[in-house]
Amino acid sequence: MSNRQYTDEELTAFLDGEAEDELAFAIATQMETDDDLNAQIAALDFPKVALVEAYDALLADAPEMPYFPEMAEPAPQQAKSRFGWGWGLGTFGTGIAAGLAVALFTGLGTPPPAPAPGWVAFVASYQSLYTEATLRDVSPTETDAAVQLAAVSDELGLDLTSLPEADGLTFKRAQVLAFRGKPLIQIAFQREDGTPVALCILPAGPDGKPVSMGAAQGMALARWNTPGFGYLLIGGEDAAPLESEADTFRNWSVGA
Repeated sequence: MSNRQYTDEELTAFLDGEAEDELAFAIATQMETDDDLNAQIAALDFPKVALVEAYDALLADAPEMPYFPEMAEPAPQQAKSRFGWGWGLGTFGTGIAAGLAVALFTGLGTPPPAPAPGWVAFVASYQSLYTEATLRDVSPTETDAAVQLAAVSDELGLDLTSLPEADGLTFKRAQVLAFRGKPLIQIAFQREDGTPVALCILPAGPDGKPVSMGAAQGMALARWNTPGFGYLLIGGEDAAPLESEADTFRNWSVGA
C-alpha cells in the first residue's frame, strides 16, 4: 500500500489543529511509519524553538488531557513531530499541541478545547468490543435480513436492500446508530472463522474517495466515499481478506 502525498496546505492545517477529523487521523496514522512525511512536515517553516518554549511553559499549568481508556491503543513506535512531542493516536492528540501554540501566538492566552475524535475512532472502539461469541448465535432469516436492511435504508436515505454478498461473509444484523446527530448504519457480518466484520455508512460530503486501507484498535480497516456517503469496513487483523471484501462493497456503492 503506497503512502499518500499531502500538500503543504493540508499539513499546515494539520499542524494548526484546523484539519478535518478524517484528514488529521490519516496524517497522524501515516506519520508513524512514513519518514518522508515527517521530513516534509519538518521542512515547513515554523518557529520551532519559540513554539516548544511556549508550549512547555503553558503545559506546566494546563489541565490534564482527557483520556479515553476504551480507545487507547499502545503503539510500538510513536512518530515524533518536529516540535518534540509524539502524536499518539490512542489519546487522539492530533493537532492539540499545535492548537495550543496558535492560541499563544495570537494572544488568546487560553488553549482551545481538544478536537473530538472522528467517527472512525468511535466505530473502531465499538467494534473492538466484538468477539466471535457476539454474533455466533445471531441467525436472521432471509426475510428478517431484508426487513432490517429496508429499515436502515429509510434512516440513511440510501437503498441498502441490494447490498451484495461478499465471499466468506455472513450477514448477521443491521442497526441504526448515530454520530454527531447523523445516522450511522452498522451492518454486522461474520467470517467463517468467526471474525466479526462491520460495514458502517454515514452521510458525508459530495466528493468521492477511493478505497484507503489502514488500521485502528488493532483491526484492519478500509475507507472510501461516494458522493454523499462515507463507508468504513472494519474487522480482524488481516488486511488481505478485508481488502477483497471492501472491493465488493465499493463496487456496489459506486452504483448505489
